[in-house]
Amino acid sequence: MEQSVQTLKNWLESQSGHTVKIEKKELNDLDTVHFKLDAVEYRDADDVLDDYLDSALILRGSGSTLNQEGELVPLPQQSYEIALHGLRIGGMDGNYTELHTDRGNYALSVEEAQ
Repeated sequence: MEQSVQTLKNWLESQSGHTVKIEKKELNDLDTVHFKLDAVEYRDADDVLDDYLDSALILRGSGSTLNQEGELVPLPQQSYEIALHGLRIGGMDGNYTELHTDRGNYALSVEEAQ
């Protein structure tokens, strides 16, 4: 596992039990997901049979996304995938990190408990 991937995995694991706001910008589309993180898994592209699947961090837990009407809608699965090809970490601190991959740009922030 590359050092940047391990660094990101460690940061995400330290957020386990918290809700992470994930903003992903891909082309001109911005998706916002609120994800209650339970665990983080690594999928190595070398370990899968499907050539379509790339290396990724799989976030396990539950989440919701904002639809076009501004309503929170549950995610269809209990996971969220961050493809890792071309991963560059733009900045990282205790509650925030920026990521850039070949698929898009991400801003991850830990939401304060209410």
